[in-house]
Amino acid sequence: MIEIIAFIVGLALLIKGSDIFVEAATRIAKAFGVSEFLIALVLASIATTLPEVTVSAISSYKGNSGIALGNAVGSALANIALILAVSAMIMPLKVDKIASENSLIMLGVSIYAWFLMSDGVISRVDGITLILLYFLFLGYLYKKHITLEEVEGGNGSVAKEVLILFLSGGMVIAGAELVVDSAVKIARAMGIPEVVIGVTLVSIGTSLPELANSLTATLKKIPNVSVGNIIGANILDILMVIGIASVIRPITVDESIMKVVMPITLGVMLVLTVSLFRNHKVGRKTAIVLLLIYGYFLYLLTQGKVYIPA
Repeated sequence: MIEIIAFIVGLALLIKGSDIFVEAATRIAKAFGVSEFLIALVLASIATTLPEVTVSAISSYKGNSGIALGNAVGSALANIALILAVSAMIMPLKVDKIASENSLIMLGVSIYAWFLMSDGVISRVDGITLILLYFLFLGYLYKKHITLEEVEGGNGSVAKEVLILFLSGGMVIAGAELVVDSAVKIARAMGIPEVVIGVTLVSIGTSLPELANSLTATLKKIPNVSVGNIIGANILDILMVIGIASVIRPITVDESIMKVVMPITLGVMLVLTVSLFRNHKVGRKTAIVLLLIYGYFLYLLTQGKVYIPA
């Protein structure tokens, strides 16, 4: 009964937090007169991914840097092939033209990270280059797209809206933790096999905040927030999560990450990038392709042909 109550409370936090989160992102975009995609790409993605960065840094400090790599790559795959695909199945996601160039950046930095894995180790120097790339990315966005001047007619304080964004992001993350922890305990009590729990609840759990925010943005017909949050979170996962963890302690790359998970992840990124360049949209046909790829990944996971440290 306690776990059921915890699950309901977590779900309530997840839903309400996501609602506030998406609305705050929209208000900030209007206040600065920029695309909702850009606000989601930077601020929203940081708000939802910051805990992953922190946990990965702590794990690396304790000698478990491989966990950071597994979580970063696994989350990037789930974000596109599951979360974005499910959102696009509900409603085709038509986004701003800048989404295509940023998806190309996401693909490019991921290919670079894959190249760094080729010798079996992501060193501290490698990690520094990943972190520098993220700051170069922010500088590029600021120079080309972002102004810090509020437009006339902006409502309320932007600082207040940013605070609301991060607080609601915290609500979403706390709700996700409650939902996953209680769901795992309920599943175990029902006698569901551990492998099924791991592949479904645990593996998807780290991406649950992005899932909630993406679905909420889709239902509110704000696809720029949905897609921007996913692309921004993936860039953060690849550059900052892996970068910070490897600076703290060099990461030994598991062979299945290098030879299986990363190629699949790059594949779904390529599918997304091609779709966005073609018509600035993630449609249902693209979503079906992404879901099929994710289904194949889950099959490999259940067959023990791929291993993700977690």
